[in-house]
Amino acid sequence: MDYVWIIEIDSFCCVVLGIILYSLFRNYDRQTKQRYYMKALLMGVISFICEINWALIEGKILYEPRLINYLTNAVYYVSSILMGYNWLCYVETVLESNVFKKPLFKAIIHIPVVIVIAGVIISYFNGLFFYIDSNNIYHRGNLVMLHTSLCHFYTIATSVHAFVMAIKTKVYVKSVEYRILSMFLLFPLTIGIIQIVMPNIPTVSAGITLAFLFVYIDLQNLLISVDTLTGINNRNQLMRYLGARIRNESENGSLYVFMLDVNKFKKINDTYGHVEGDAALIRCANALKLANRHIKSFIGRYGGDEFIVISDIENKEEADSYCQKMTDELAKICEEEKVPYDLSFSIGYAQYNKSLKTIQAFIAEADKKLYEVKKRREVLTR
Repeated sequence: MDYVWIIEIDSFCCVVLGIILYSLFRNYDRQTKQRYYMKALLMGVISFICEINWALIEGKILYEPRLINYLTNAVYYVSSILMGYNWLCYVETVLESNVFKKPLFKAIIHIPVVIVIAGVIISYFNGLFFYIDSNNIYHRGNLVMLHTSLCHFYTIATSVHAFVMAIKTKVYVKSVEYRILSMFLLFPLTIGIIQIVMPNIPTVSAGITLAFLFVYIDLQNLLISVDTLTGINNRNQLMRYLGARIRNESENGSLYVFMLDVNKFKKINDTYGHVEGDAALIRCANALKLANRHIKSFIGRYGGDEFIVISDIENKEEADSYCQKMTDELAKICEEEKVPYDLSFSIGYAQYNKSLKTIQAFIAEADKKLYEVKKRREVLTR
């Protein structure tokens, strides 16, 4: 085996993961999911460092005592399984899995970690996973594949779960995020095949690094498309989505744009402050999410206190019912949270037709209907 290859590749992987870790640490927001992601990265770095040290010993580049050789491999085995464990915790937190909150599930996901730690300790005495001979040479034990299988168990389970959730969810942003997470396994699996064909080239570490890098870059790109306050799509993503829908829409299509405006939002800001104003916008976004949880709709913040929902609706009667549903969900939230002020929507909508040649024209038509609704509301409240 060419140990120089291992040292070079793993060193490069450590640098890449270190850069991602540093970037996350600089923007650390103390969310539970980010802590798990950072721990998974850290475990990856530690496992690569151990592999580098192992290559230095095995390649006779550096002499280290037999005990150090054992500890190097022991830490590698434990950090590898902890990397998988923290990745599972990260994904399940992002998926907002109800199962993850159950004590039984939490106990089950610790079992592979406990097995590996116990196996590493036992290996010192009988070589269960690995052993170091009298010449200070590492050898695999009879149950070394158990460790590999347990590590893969975490990544396979999370990838499958994320993929299923991506199909099931009706929220566009979450669907994209879940698909990104489901692809994590693709890189170690694909590149691992190369190592089977060319066993002297250590490609698994490169596959793991590429997986972390892919997820990091894609999630960062997704954040660019998400409104940071409300967690729904921002205006840029909204325009891209609506443009794509218009290009593929037929003359007699059922594409509707709903434009929503928060009533008397300036008064809320002036009376209760901007922090409460932000909380009001978050409640509005949550109401839209709840109203659309069983419908494949696109929800976006258009700007300020204006939101846009894009959905496929059969007719005007269904559109009116849809407006009422969004209004009712906001009213429920306000009642549950005992909001001390009137927080409600005015909603205008438009159905797409070929005379609306641009995105702006389509939105303007919905905005025109919104203006009419607000004028009627003002007359009624005088």
